[in-house]
Formats: sequence, C-alpha cells, structure tokens
Amino acid sequence: MNTDPRRPGGQTPDDEPVVIGAGLRPVEDRLRRALDSEARTISPGDRLGAILTEAHASESSGRRRHHRWFLPAAAAAAVVLVAGTVWAVNRPSSSTPPVAATSSTTGNPSSSRSSATPSTGPSSLPTQTASGPTQATTAPTSVVPPVTTPTSVPVYYLGPVRGGGGPVRLFREFVSTPVAAPVTPEGKALAALRLAMGSAPKGSQYRSAWTGVTPQSVTVGADSIRVRLSAGTSDDATLATEQLVWTVQAALGKSLPVRFELADGGQDVSPGHTASSTFNRPSDPIAVLEQVAPIWVDAPARNGVVKAGSTLTAKGVASTFEANVEWELLRDGGSFEKGFTTASEAAPARGSYTFSTKKALTAGSYVLRVFESSAKDGSVASEQRIPFAAR
Repeated sequence: MNTDPRRPGGQTPDDEPVVIGAGLRPVEDRLRRALDSEARTISPGDRLGAILTEAHASESSGRRRHHRWFLPAAAAAAVVLVAGTVWAVNRPSSSTPPVAATSSTTGNPSSSRSSATPSTGPSSLPTQTASGPTQATTAPTSVVPPVTTPTSVPVYYLGPVRGGGGPVRLFREFVSTPVAAPVTPEGKALAALRLAMGSAPKGSQYRSAWTGVTPQSVTVGADSIRVRLSAGTSDDATLATEQLVWTVQAALGKSLPVRFELADGGQDVSPGHTASSTFNRPSDPIAVLEQVAPIWVDAPARNGVVKAGSTLTAKGVASTFEANVEWELLRDGGSFEKGFTTASEAAPARGSYTFSTKKALTAGSYVLRVFESSAKDGSVASEQRIPFAAR
C-alpha cells in the first residue's frame, strides 16, 4: 500500500513538483564556460587547397610520401571538426527562440562573441526556409437538383373565343408539370400560376399579360388565399387579375377569396385592380360566362400523344345553346372525321361532354376542333383547337 504522498499513486493536488538535477546547474555552467573558452582559442583555417596539392604530389613520391601528409591532414581535420562541434553545442544560449518564418545562419566564432551576428562564410547548419501560407482547398460540391414529381394542374389562359378573334375569355387546360416533392396544394398552385403567367403554349392563340412578373408564394389561411407576386402588371388585358384568381382557386380546390401582395410595393395588381382589394370568382352563371370561354377541351392534352391504331376519346366542358357541341378532327389540313354531341347542361349553365371517333387514328399529327355554330347564321360562335399526335 502506498502511504507516501510524494510517490506516484499517492500524490496530492498540493504537492510541489521536484526539479531533478537542480544542484548540478553551477557545475554545468562552469563546464560550458570552460569549453567555450577553449573553443574560442582555436582558429580553424582552410586546408583544402594544401591537402589537394600534397595529394597530387604523393602520387609521384610513392607510399612513403603519402603517409607523410596523411597523418597531419587527418589531425587537422579532426581538430576543425571537434572545435566546430564544441562551439556549436556550447555557444551562448539566446532567450528568444528562433522564428520559423526566418532563415537561421551560423556566425563566425573568430569574428564575434555573439551568435546573432550574421556571417558571410558558409554555414555548417542547414538553412531553414519559411514556407508560405497554405490555402485550404475546398472540394467542389455538386448541386443536387430538387426532387420533383410530374403533376397535372389546372391552368387558365387568356385567349379569344374563336380563331378569328372575338372577346377575350379564360380557357382552362390541364397541364403536366414538375412539382417539388412532396407535392402540396400550395406547391401545385404555385406551379399552375407559373404556367398561367408564362409564355403561351405552342399551337395556341393565348397571350400572356404577365411578362416580367413572377409568382413567389401561395399561402392558404383560414379565410383567404394569399398570393405574393414580384410586382403587378401594367398590361391592360381584360381579365388579367381574374386569370390568377381562377387558376389559384382551381389548383387548391378552394373557393376562398384571394388577396395579393406585391413584393415591389406596388399599388395595382393590374390596371383597375388594387392590391388592397379582395378577389373571388363569380357564382352567377351569366357572370361566369363573361369571364370564361364557352368551350373547354380537357382531353386530349395540348401537344400530347395518344396511341395510334385506336379511336380517340375527347371530353371537356361547354356552355352552348341547347347544349349542342360540334367537333371535327383535322389531319394535314383536311377533315379526318367530324360529328356532334350534347353537353350535360345548356347555357347559361356549364355541362360536361364526351365523344369518341369512329375511325382509328393512324400515326401522325392532328388538330381537334370543338365548336359551337350560331343559331342565327351558322357562323362559328366559339371554338377551341387542340393539336396532338398519334404514335
């Protein structure tokens, strides 16, 4: 059992450390000074030239001559080596340690007593070269694209009710677009707004009233939907604000009133529609007809692909006189097949319709034309055209 508190295992926090060899320091100092004094009496010279001369001479003088210069030269070299070693080991110590960022040189012991004095002669110690700062290199990080899921969203576009013109109304189409996963109602609504405010789809007569404006967020509250836009639009297109209201409500599946917030601090969402107002789609059928087109086509999708060798099934929504719906399938500019059907309800209500072609589609490009003829003169009152392909 260890009962001595000064021994390892029994040491206490109050013990003072014992300095081993403290009594030998005076002897060490005297020895260092004596060796230093002896080393300073030695003045080594450059014997290399003389040694080489004698070496050459010994080649012609034979073995005896060789022994005559070899012993003195070896002795001189040993003296130089011992003296240099003694001086280097016992030179006066400096209280300041060498700095790694500077080169260290060896002084000439015969010219100065200070080891800090630089020497012009060659150094017997290696020169330390400071290395520059090392910059940490960061491995390039790869940007991981966000995970998305193709999702069908309802989009409302601005366009004329017939090919030749007419009043501007809202056309609804279902568009497949990438939506950030996991898909949320707000994510779908934001994706639908981007499409509604973006470029017009290929093969359409739609127009965009929101050039340079982007949707930033959609938030659903208890009593309203809040849409944040980068700015309002100065485009005077009819129904520009209503386009966004119908789109965001349809994508969310909620008829809550819509409030707009403009990131640039503007006052108007569009001309005549202030950001401080609340907007909602109308519920009266007559008022609805003043905003939406009489005929929508839900399938086939615009610029979509259907299976060749099969008949085409089309469907959509219409609000027409006596629920009459006419259609024609065009191929290479000519009529491939035509017919008519009726919607589930007549105007001013809106009803669904569906029909199928009798002919199977061969591979190629088509345009489906769904329209309503005027009861007065037979002219086209409204229509919708959808291009697609069969493969």
